Amino acid sequence: MTVVVDAPYQHGGAITAGKVEVELMGLGGGVHGWKHAAKTPPLFIETEEPADWTLDDFLSWTEHSRDRLDALILEHGGIVLRGFPMATPSEFSRFAAIFPPYKAGYVGGKSPRKKVAEGVLESTRLAENYKIILHSEMAYMKRYPPRIAFFCRQMAEEGGETIIGSMHEFMDLLPVDLREKLVQHRVRVIRNFSPRGNTARAVVVDHPEKIGWDDAFFTQSEAQVDAHCLALGIQSIWNDDGSLTLIEEMDAVTPHPITGKLFYRNNLHTNENWNTPETAAMTAEIRGGQKYPSGIFLEDGSTLTPEEVSKIKQIWARIELAWRWRNGDIMILDNLQVAHGRNPFSGPREVLVALFA
Repeated sequence: MTVVVDAPYQHGGAITAGKVEVELMGLGGGVHGWKHAAKTPPLFIETEEPADWTLDDFLSWTEHSRDRLDALILEHGGIVLRGFPMATPSEFSRFAAIFPPYKAGYVGGKSPRKKVAEGVLESTRLAENYKIILHSEMAYMKRYPPRIAFFCRQMAEEGGETIIGSMHEFMDLLPVDLREKLVQHRVRVIRNFSPRGNTARAVVVDHPEKIGWDDAFFTQSEAQVDAHCLALGIQSIWNDDGSLTLIEEMDAVTPHPITGKLFYRNNLHTNENWNTPETAAMTAEIRGGQKYPSGIFLEDGSTLTPEEVSKIKQIWARIELAWRWRNGDIMILDNLQVAHGRNPFSGPREVLVALFA
């Protein structure tokens, strides 16, 4: 058996190997809790050695501990379950079924994903050399999953960490004038999907706007897409080339449904993300053919200033947290309190996702 040693925990580029023990009440014996730092997520809930849990033991423990686990996710922003027997998509599906699902699912999502098991999706098929910056899941849509769960089936040989960041820390670092501007404005989101069948022709996807609308909506039916968009308050526009444009309005900040605290939950700062030296020509070609070019705007059609975008990205870099996955790890995040992303990687990697209410 290969023993995987944790790489140092990184917080905004600073490295620490420390651990803070956390007392766990209401979870029974056989587990202990710790964090890398007292004020940062996540809370690790790890089995005591020797770990002799069976899968049925773990699932039964999860069922009986659900209320307490929910409370710990809310309190700490996220938890990592480590050392428990979890190895396959079907096992993760059984685990995920213990939690209430986000019923709208990932229909209409921006990242290319396939269903792996009941209630379980790929994390993404975006090419491995891209860093996916911190974001709240489905931050480009008015409706969003309150929580997201990750299962590391196979950690990458190098890189591939699922980075996270505390949105409490983000809001504390956000300049007061920019915060007030975001609170006062609504956001208009324009997204484009390629014609049906486009994603199926690629093993990985090198640009999100190459995703076929059938892959995003898990259907071949335009009528079903229109019905789903109508239910979610999204305007759907079918273009002559078979591509699909979605237009939606939402708030720039979102109150937490339990605590009421406001969190930044949108992608106003990402308009130039795909205009890097490596992707700028591809982005220009794609958007040059769009009747309604993709972008995220304030309701008056303006965008954030370069200085405002730069400030937000500086904050993302400052709050970024990273540590090494272990095979079998499960992480559940409060989607408003904790943002997530992905580091570039090499070698095989498999991280699966489930969306929870």
